[in-house]
Amino acid sequence: MPADRLVNLIGVVALAVADRVREATEEACAAGGAAAAVLVHLQAHPDDTVGGLAATVGVGGSGGVRLVDRLVEQGLVRRVAGPGGRTVTVRLTEEGSRTADRVLAARQEAIRSVLAGLDEVGQQDLEDLLATLTTSVSGKGAKAYRACRLCDRAACRQPPGCPLDEPEASA
Repeated sequence: MPADRLVNLIGVVALAVADRVREATEEACAAGGAAAAVLVHLQAHPDDTVGGLAATVGVGGSGGVRLVDRLVEQGLVRRVAGPGGRTVTVRLTEEGSRTADRVLAARQEAIRSVLAGLDEVGQQDLEDLLATLTTSVSGKGAKAYRACRLCDRAACRQPPGCPLDEPEASA
C-alpha cells in the first residue's frame, strides 16, 4: 500500500498540473475546457458522433448537443451526414484544426514548466513510471478516450509508443 506522503504528493502534483493545463487550454480555446478537448479528440478521431464526443468529455447527451452547437456557431466544427444519411458525425473545420493545434501547444508548454524542475535522468525515470501508471488509470474504450481527451497523439506514438497500445493495457 502506498505511503500517505506519496499519495499526498501525487495529489498535489496532479492538481497543480491539471490547473495549469486547464488555464492554458482555456486561453488557447476561447470556447472553454470541454470544447478544447473535443477539438483535440476530433483531430485524432475525425467524424465522431455527438454522443461519442459527449462521453469523451464527460457530459450528458443534451450537454454534448449544446457543446457541438456552440462549436458550430464559432466555426470550429461542422456536422456531416454519416453513411446512409442515418447518422450525423462532427468534423473539424480548418479553424478548428488550428485551434486544436494551439490547445496542444499550450498544454505541452504548461506541462513542460512543471518538468523543468527535473534533470534529464529524473524526467526519464518519471516517463517510465507514468507509462506504467497510465495503463492503470485510463481504462478501455470510452474511458480511455476520456483519459486521453487532450493527448498529443503524435508525441505519445514516439518510441516506445503509447502505453495503451500495450497488450496488457487492453486485457
